[in-house]
Amino acid sequence: MTGASAVPLPIGQAELLEMIALGAPLEDTLRRLTRLIEDQSEGLFCTILLLDPDGVHIRAAAGPSMPQSYLHLFDGYAIGPTVGSCGTAMFIRQTVIVTDILQDPLWAPYRQDAAPFGFRACWSTPIFLTRDKVLGSFAMYYREVRSPGPHELGLINVATHIAGIAIERKRNEEILRRHHNELEDQVRQRTEELQVQKEKAEAAVVALSKTNAELAGVLNTLNAAQEELVQNKKLAGLGSLVSGIAHELNTPIGNCMMAASTLSDQTRTFSAQFAEKGSVKRSDLTAYFEEAKSAGDMLSRNLHRAAELIASFKQVAVDQTNLNRRRFMLDTTIDNIVLTLKTRLKKTPFKIEQQVPGHIECDSYPGQLGQVLSSLLDNALLHGFDGRDIGTIAISAELDKDVGVILRFSDDGNGIAAEHLERVFDPFFTTKLGKGGSGLGLNIVYNIVSGVLGGTIKVTSEAGKGTKFQISLPLVAPRF
Repeated sequence: MTGASAVPLPIGQAELLEMIALGAPLEDTLRRLTRLIEDQSEGLFCTILLLDPDGVHIRAAAGPSMPQSYLHLFDGYAIGPTVGSCGTAMFIRQTVIVTDILQDPLWAPYRQDAAPFGFRACWSTPIFLTRDKVLGSFAMYYREVRSPGPHELGLINVATHIAGIAIERKRNEEILRRHHNELEDQVRQRTEELQVQKEKAEAAVVALSKTNAELAGVLNTLNAAQEELVQNKKLAGLGSLVSGIAHELNTPIGNCMMAASTLSDQTRTFSAQFAEKGSVKRSDLTAYFEEAKSAGDMLSRNLHRAAELIASFKQVAVDQTNLNRRRFMLDTTIDNIVLTLKTRLKKTPFKIEQQVPGHIECDSYPGQLGQVLSSLLDNALLHGFDGRDIGTIAISAELDKDVGVILRFSDDGNGIAAEHLERVFDPFFTTKLGKGGSGLGLNIVYNIVSGVLGGTIKVTSEAGKGTKFQISLPLVAPRF
């Protein structure tokens, strides 16, 4: 409930994002989130339910103000078209507004169990990972019959957005940890197999051991970059960046594992032939050495490619998660940023083009510049290219003697309606309420450009002909 000690919503949001960035337990984050939303409205009770990885069954996650017996009432239930407010919202992937629990047919099977707790209204909204993946639901309860107003709808949007970030980050960490363990197990298994063959084919095994050491070095570098990302406070884009790293490294590391496996199998076969016959033919030995050389060449090429990718991604990771300023060449920094953005377009028909001259040097905050470009890309994908099967994003820059540098970001998508153009930078303004839009992305862009980077941003658009953002930045950012 609201009161003198209630935390203001913007302050609470900032504290929650910091908890997520610092890796606070998901349980603590979701409890803090429900408390924050409850503080914004008198008589409000909030719950968060999670959907199991099977995409069917429900379990309670947070609801510190609710009776515990009620909070766990739906544990283990399968979602469906008439499973209360939350189970139905997750099933139909839409917000479900129940103004009177005792009268609504969605609650008919559970009305007798819920009635003793005194709740009458329940509004539930699904929490999405992507448009196709539901993570859970956020519900608001009142003890009187009522419908949501603009204030409550805004709170729902904030809560589901932050909950989605927290849950997605937790799941990404679990996926990364599992993949990391699998890679370690594979490396350990291959090393043991190669050690067994060392005495029978010393030269081949020595070469393969060296290759495995290089592969372990690549994995350690990847792990270091991952740890560096996890420890930073600005991890809103962690899922995208790590996904890009995994996708780009998959091919070279997969080729390395295939070459190592093939060479190991050939060594085992060669050793068995030698043990059986007591000698080998020169032609067999020559063929074996040719195969070993081919495998070594493949390992060397792919390890070199993996090292180059890691070096590029590591620089972007350092930039995107540090507020520290530094001197940098604008074209190199944008090249690295665009490389990570392109990974998010791999499975889409859209593309990015860039034209940045190589002589522009800045003394500014490359991490915040990357956050701006990433948010503009998200806006283009969510709004500009919605319903389209083709589209191009263009990024360009030029020096300006009066301003410093002018950076342009444009798309050839749907454009922005004239009546919305003046409000695009307003907080919580979105045409995608309940469909993945929080209304905070461009507001954050505006604050970063005008605050941290010391510049200005303006937008022009025409419905059906795309949108253009022009960012004017000083070559030397203001000091704080």
